Formats: sequence, structure tokens, C-alpha cells
Amino acid sequence: METEIPVRDIMTRPVITADADLDILNAAKRMGSANVGSLIILSEGKPIGILTERDLVKKVVAQAADPRSVKVGDIMSAPVVAIDPEASLREAAELMLKSGVKRLPVISNGGLVGIITDTDLVSGSSVGLNEILSNLIEMHRESVHFEESREVGSGICELCGQLSDSLKSINGELLCWSCREGK
Repeated sequence: METEIPVRDIMTRPVITADADLDILNAAKRMGSANVGSLIILSEGKPIGILTERDLVKKVVAQAADPRSVKVGDIMSAPVVAIDPEASLREAAELMLKSGVKRLPVISNGGLVGIITDTDLVSGSSVGLNEILSNLIEMHRESVHFEESREVGSGICELCGQLSDSLKSINGELLCWSCREGK
């Protein structure tokens, strides 16, 4: 019988957070100084959204917006896709893939207790990891067959093994942007 690893065993804590009224410049500084790729946005201590590096690039930099005048609440992704700390890593991986997210806040009784990322799934534990990764790859393959007409998809990069929402087929391999840059 397979042992299911709970999210609580590999989640990261504490989680770096911010208020929705923080300006983007200070949010980006907070992310940089904490060396994280996202901030969980709280209102009255409850998670209401997430600000990611992708949000910064697509909604501020690419739009040439002034990061001092844009508030986190204006560009954060909401509502939050979250998971319970007692859920298994398999459930976390399935939720990430189904929702197209790379980070899941871990919420217990309405409060933020941690965060788990796609990288955590890969590096967090070796027990049962092969089966989890196999399932992620298989789920990805199934989704590609349904979306054959699209060049861009989400799933696992066939070179580095990371979850990506911007895969492209290069010479028959589905590659994330980072691996495409290296080819």
C-alpha cells in the first residue's frame, strides 16, 4: 500500500505576505529581498489573492505601468486556489495541473499556514515521488492530445521536469520558456 505524503510535510513556512493596498514597487522589493516568486495577499488575515512574478511582468512591465501607482490588489490573481495541509502531494499536483498554477497557498481553518510550489513537489520528498511525477506527465500527455491545435500548453517540461504553463513543441519535445532559451 502506497504511503501518501501530506502537503504539511513539505510546505514552506512562513509565507511572505502583503496587503492589497501595497504598491507594486514595494511588493517587488519584498519579493526580491525574500527571494520568492510570489506574495500571498491578505485581508483581515485571510488570503484573498496571490501576486506572482508573471503578474508583475504581464500586468505592469509589459503595460509600461508605473509600479509606484499600481496597487497589488489591482493586479493580483484572485480568488486563491488553495489546498488543505492534510491533502496529499498527489492531490496538490493534480490541483496545480487542473488549475494551471505553480503555487498553492496552504490554508487551514481559513488561515494561511504555508505554501507549496511545483518545485517543492519535485524536490520535497522522494517517497512516492516517481508515481506522482509519472501521473503528472501522463496527465500532461492526455491534455496535449486534446489540444493538438495549440502550440502553447501547460504541463511538465520534457527537458527540466518543471511544471510550466507556456510549453511549446521544439523538435518534438515540449519545452518551457527557460529550456527553449537554452536551445
